[in-house]
Formats: sequence, structure tokens, C-alpha cells
Amino acid sequence: MVKILIFIVIIIFSQQHFLSAEDNSTYYKEAQIKRGMQLVNEGRCNDCHTPTIESSEGPVPDESRKLSGHTSDSEVLSLPSVDHNSKEWFDFVETLDSTVWVGEWGVTFSANLTPDPATGIGKWNENIFVEIMKSGQHVNLKRGIKPPMPWQDYAKLSDEDLISIFAYLSTLKPISNAVPKPVPLPKARNNQ
Repeated sequence: MVKILIFIVIIIFSQQHFLSAEDNSTYYKEAQIKRGMQLVNEGRCNDCHTPTIESSEGPVPDESRKLSGHTSDSEVLSLPSVDHNSKEWFDFVETLDSTVWVGEWGVTFSANLTPDPATGIGKWNENIFVEIMKSGQHVNLKRGIKPPMPWQDYAKLSDEDLISIFAYLSTLKPISNAVPKPVPLPKARNNQ
């Protein structure tokens, strides 16, 4: 009889523990998403990954395309045939929007961070995201993350924080936007 009572107490305790853990997982998910949003905002991800639109106050983030990267419908970038240390080169760089970056590595376009499965991170899981942020290597592209993405700073975050970022990004509206591949500078332009 004592064994039966002990068994019943264990079952009741286990059920209560399971239910409270389930309640915590719902809260944790919400807290995790909130933390991810905080980290994305503090990391200023919108500055590079959200296209801008003109407003009366100048360029502002286009919230309808939040974190969707360089727009695929932008005009094709034509690199000037000048030395990349010249005034003409710097004048050209100043004309670029915040989703295009040019440096000695070439031209990079900000990635689509929305959960679109074809053009964003929609096929990734949190493990892939953490691995990419920790290693600086794109898993399926077989290349490193290009500047100016500060992946080295993100690599210092805890796995929990990176998973929170991924959880938040997963809640965004999926936006189909195929970002162009990076373009290396021709040797004549990068003085190497």
C-alpha cells in the first residue's frame, strides 16, 4: 500500500512539474523573442539590413521591408573604372544606400534576414544560425561572411542570445527578396 501511495505522489508531482514547465516554455519563448528583438535593435541590424525610403526627414527605414536586405529590384550596380583610393571612388561610395558596402574585399549586399524560405533564413534552424554566427562561415554557400557584417562580435554572444535573435527573426514577415552575390573588385581597381 505504501508503494502505491509513493507511486501516486510521484505521478502527481511529475504532472505538476510538467505543467509548470510547459507554462514556462510559453513564457520563455515570449521572453526569448523579446530578448532577440532587443539584441537586434541594440546591434542596429536595421541600419544595414533594412532598405530605406525617402521621407520629408531624409532616408528612413522601410518598415514594409524590415530586415529584407538589399532590394533585388534595385538598379544594377556599375563600378566606376577608377582607382579605389581616388576622390572619384569615394564620391561613388557616398552614393550607395545602406544595404550596399564597398571595400577592398569588393562589393557586398546586406542579406535577407526574414524567414522567407527561398531567399531569406526560412530554411535555417537555430543550430545553423548559431554555427554561422560563431564561425563566420555560411553553411551552404561555402564562403565566409563578408564585411562589414561584424560576425566576430556576434560570435562572442552566448548561444542563448544567438538563439533569441533567431527566434525574433523567425517572427518577422517573410519577404521574398533575392539579394545579389558579393562582387570582387577587379585587380586593377583594388591595387593588389
